[in-house]
Amino acid sequence: MAEICLKVCQSMNQIPLRVLCILLAFLQGCVLNYYLVIHKNVHWYSWVVADIAVMLLMIVTFIISYRHLQLAKKSQRNQSPIQTGSLPLGYFSWFMYSVILATRVAIIYKDFAYKLVEEDFFGPNTLKITISMSAFVFLLLLLSHHNAESNSERKHMIAEITATVVFDVLDSIDALDIMFDEEAIKDFPGHFDTAILIIACVNLVLPTLPLMTLSQAHFGHKIVPRQIAMAHKMMLVFFVNMPLLGIRLVLWHGLDEDISIFPVKNLIVIFLVCHDLYEKRVEKMERREQDDPDGIEIVERLGVQSSAGEESQLRSTV
Repeated sequence: MAEICLKVCQSMNQIPLRVLCILLAFLQGCVLNYYLVIHKNVHWYSWVVADIAVMLLMIVTFIISYRHLQLAKKSQRNQSPIQTGSLPLGYFSWFMYSVILATRVAIIYKDFAYKLVEEDFFGPNTLKITISMSAFVFLLLLLSHHNAESNSERKHMIAEITATVVFDVLDSIDALDIMFDEEAIKDFPGHFDTAILIIACVNLVLPTLPLMTLSQAHFGHKIVPRQIAMAHKMMLVFFVNMPLLGIRLVLWHGLDEDISIFPVKNLIVIFLVCHDLYEKRVEKMERREQDDPDGIEIVERLGVQSSAGEESQLRSTV
């Protein structure tokens, strides 16, 4: 029975993932529109047009990715070179979806999030869960664009580029929790609430970059250049984790507010990136020593001779 289920799932070629991704994105948009209509006015129903546009864009994206994977499978069966090309609509779909999402998030949290009541069904918890669904949308969008096998080099590369995206999105949404507290907002230093919103909303759009990187690498069929991989890791440190860590430190020590455990996550990611860069540097040095041990020895001798010459010149001058 289990084998039959697996064969049925394989024959569907990830179609359920695509359908679920589209439905989640549309449902999320409808719920956020409801918040805007209830707390502002009926004109905010016009956001449905943007949701429909994103849904149509995702449909086109998934049709192209479906054909992409079919061509890749055919090439693998025929043992011929895989020439599937990049998938630019993948990251463009996320960019459009995330910009529209971030705009509504900024409006909701800036204008009336502090007015939401826990007792209402459409209160703070439903809002947070609804926005958090964007992490699930990203995961479904990513999975529908590749068929990398488990423990393969492709799978490892895709995981390395996108491993923290889901947690970064959840981390950004968690940082917005303080915006439900009207009294805390009054104690903020100038424009601190705006800074929190900008950082959180930018982090919703940032996953566009790893998707763009994977698209250029044909989702693992090509190697990601070392410079791009390093730039991506630096982005994780300086654009995601350091700003969010700074916000929580200000809330904790500057304003005496309660914070979550996500600062530990920020520190862990910063440490892992620094440690990975250190290991890469050590590996590069060891490889250079193995490739040209004589050259390194000559450089070291020249360095010693140069130091000795400078020392003798100094003595003669004295």
